[in-house]
Amino acid sequence: MALREAVTNVVRHSQATVCRLNLQQSGSWCELEVADNGQGGAIEEGNGLSGMRQRVEALGGVLERTGSAGTLLRIRVPV
Repeated sequence: MALREAVTNVVRHSQATVCRLNLQQSGSWCELEVADNGQGGAIEEGNGLSGMRQRVEALGGVLERTGSAGTLLRIRVPV
């Protein structure tokens, strides 16, 4: 669900021309990164991103978002 929500946000809001996905396991963590070259910036979290953050944190994970050159969303959950 996190991947679907992240890609939906890229398509609907970012005005990006490129989106990069990376999924990997590192030690006891599984990490998903969704990065785009869109408008980025400091925007408020909408219901989708806020709900995603709550679900990730309920699993003991972390959601990070940066908006400096496009947007990078990093989700880490324990495996």
